[in-house]
Amino acid sequence: MKLLLIGYSKIAQRRVLPALAEAGIAHVDVASRSRAAAVTLPEGAAGRVFDDYETALAESEADLVYVSTVNSTHAEWAERALLHSYHVIVDKPAVTCLDDAHRLVELAQRQGRCLAESTVYGYHPQIAVVKQAFAEAGSHPTRLTATFSFPSLPADNFRYKAACDGGALWDLGPYAVTPGRIFFDEEPQEITCRITGKGDEVETSFSVLMTYSDGRSMVGHFGFNTGYRNRLDILGPQASVAIDRVFTAPASLANEVHINQNNQSKIITVPPADQFALFLRAVVSAIETGPHEALAEDMVSDARVMWRLREAAGMGGSANAQAGVSR
Repeated sequence: MKLLLIGYSKIAQRRVLPALAEAGIAHVDVASRSRAAAVTLPEGAAGRVFDDYETALAESEADLVYVSTVNSTHAEWAERALLHSYHVIVDKPAVTCLDDAHRLVELAQRQGRCLAESTVYGYHPQIAVVKQAFAEAGSHPTRLTATFSFPSLPADNFRYKAACDGGALWDLGPYAVTPGRIFFDEEPQEITCRITGKGDEVETSFSVLMTYSDGRSMVGHFGFNTGYRNRLDILGPQASVAIDRVFTAPASLANEVHINQNNQSKIITVPPADQFALFLRAVVSAIETGPHEALAEDMVSDARVMWRLREAAGMGGSANAQAGVSR
């Protein structure tokens, strides 16, 4: 499997490119409009470097495109890649317009190509440990409490730019909408969301309450205006579980899962795992052996809930402004 990376973003440099070898991808092309001269391919990897996205799409011999541009251009380059008959992965949020989600999925279906959003924490083995803990207790999750908040970023970070579709809702909203899908296997019935911090152009934090069938619920606090916290608590009858560093566990981290089953406490240490590599491996497997439609279905479901989250916050959709910012 060969991959073309569109956009040389920080997340691509720190997590995507290092994960390729473990995912079985030894050939990677990289396209960057502003930093082509600075591109460093992973050790042992072959590939080309392009300074233009369209040229890369036209000339690359890759099978799979990974779009890692600013939020406002995700849908544009995902669509262009699909039109070139590539399989496509898009950084979260894959789209900032619900109509784009439906259009891209329909296009992927017509082209017979895989389409996936890179919200990867659910692929880490610690999530399976949580589910197993509830199964052993003869229980199931009914309450989720999620917190992903960190100190302010540099002023020139794209997350502070409205034209790039920045803001806490777009950047951290995927971590608010996915726990219900992962642990409840459904979309919320009701969503309440309040903006709790604002910058010059975008919101910098929000809090949310989502309710699901059978009295289940998720409460969350997200933003970039507090001390660091990255945690998920999963509660239910006869069991409760807590995980720190749940959303962005480093590949080298042996993480601890704190479990209480029927009033008996224990800690399970989960060996280091690269959630990006595991996600990429799952996508490659789906492409090679099929089926891969479930990946697109998850993307559309998350886009629907994200749209509802923004409406609940009184933010509406994205202006889909083109930032003119190269990565």
